Amino acid sequence: MLTLIGLYACFYSFRFASSSTLTAPPLSALVVAFESIYDLSLLANTLSDQGIDTTLIIPTHTANDIYNKLIDVEVLQLDVNIDKSMSADEHALEACNIFFKDEEILKKVQKFQPTFIIFPALRHDGCLLPFAKHIESIPVIWIKNPDEELYAFECTRVALPVHSGGFWSRLSTSFTGKTIFSTVKNDYLTPALRLTTKYLLDINIDLEHLYSDVRLVLWGGDTVLRSDFASLTELLVEVGCHHCRGAYPLPENLQKSLVEYRTGTIVALLEENYEILIQELAKKLPQGREGQALVWKSKRNTNVAPENLFIDEDVDRQDIIGYSRTRVVLSHCTDTEFLEAAFHRTPLICLPRDAHESRNAARAVELGFARSIKTTNDHFASVMEIAQIINEIYETVAYRENARKVSVAIRDRLNPPSDRLVYWLGYIARTKDDTDKFHKPKSQARTLTEDIQFFVGLLVGIIIGIVCTGSAVVARYLVTANKVQIAKGRYMQ
Repeated sequence: MLTLIGLYACFYSFRFASSSTLTAPPLSALVVAFESIYDLSLLANTLSDQGIDTTLIIPTHTANDIYNKLIDVEVLQLDVNIDKSMSADEHALEACNIFFKDEEILKKVQKFQPTFIIFPALRHDGCLLPFAKHIESIPVIWIKNPDEELYAFECTRVALPVHSGGFWSRLSTSFTGKTIFSTVKNDYLTPALRLTTKYLLDINIDLEHLYSDVRLVLWGGDTVLRSDFASLTELLVEVGCHHCRGAYPLPENLQKSLVEYRTGTIVALLEENYEILIQELAKKLPQGREGQALVWKSKRNTNVAPENLFIDEDVDRQDIIGYSRTRVVLSHCTDTEFLEAAFHRTPLICLPRDAHESRNAARAVELGFARSIKTTNDHFASVMEIAQIINEIYETVAYRENARKVSVAIRDRLNPPSDRLVYWLGYIARTKDDTDKFHKPKSQARTLTEDIQFFVGLLVGIIIGIVCTGSAVVARYLVTANKVQIAKGRYMQ
């Protein structure tokens, strides 16, 4: 009798667990990256590391840009033709066309049947949102830089941009967002949807409701980096430092070489076209056992290099940034480089290439753990300036102390980004068929400030109108009176 009761209790518990909404189905993810290859490959690696079966799709010509320590991530490559004269929108359209033409990849994806398809909104949505609906997967949007944020927020309504500058600055930012959306819509989105209708005949594509199935948006930034928007839903999830971890020991040969230089190590995360600058900088650094080593993460192979310059393409970026003897990092201050250096409390020297990196550099300088310089064609002058800054950072305790405070701000949180990432993906999977969307943002969000600004503007307009009208009446009266006076004078004569 006790045995029967036990079996019945087990059977009942099994039925209860099976019907529970908290029971997560097996998860799988397809990450598609026509651009931002490195950052999205990092995301794919994090998903795989968290037990989610992950596949990554990239163009063939970007294969060298992926994270070189991928674990259990299947990488599928699209044979996209490279033409440097093509714009980013044209590249994206070509990648979309090749994606739909590649029957082998499509068969693998349909066999894989991913729970999620994760991709950027900008220059991906017109191709992949209809495809996600076609294979009945959950679309998840990933955003990184400010342009992608403005575009994604305009499409999804998950957040409102916050403008902190003056009137003209706010007007410029608002105009920029509208311009980005309008340009992408005309140059990419409309042609992409037209292209998609040729291949997905079973999907009714409506531009107005293109984002109706999107519930989760992953923000690849961090509030330490920037906070210029107000979230309208919990389903805008901050995952900027999802891959950040403690530093692992360096390869034995590199470790032995770096220990020989007692003053520490400088790390360079720059491209091959900075080779002359890096070699000259290595010569300017203190030499010998009491000097400094320079580690350059690069695939460049050169036989002529200073003794204190070590070139390694395989070492993990976080391991050399977080290396205990690293004194400063030279980088362009992309979002990911900024967050990794901040996480490992390592001061930065930023060499920005565009407006986004300049904003990051300015933020790092504001936080007190970085310096920013503009490189010129005169490599000697740039090298001298960088060498002076390295010496200043090395001798000034404040830089490392400020870096430590920023690191604490990133680490000291209720839960890490990787946990938030996995939880919300699981939540979306569990509630996929729910008709009630509890975290859905308002389609049209407005604030009291906008109403106040409207009425203030209306009041100011009325006052200006009254003043202008009164001035016109007075001016007309004076002109008429003057004419009458002149006429009387003539008559009297």
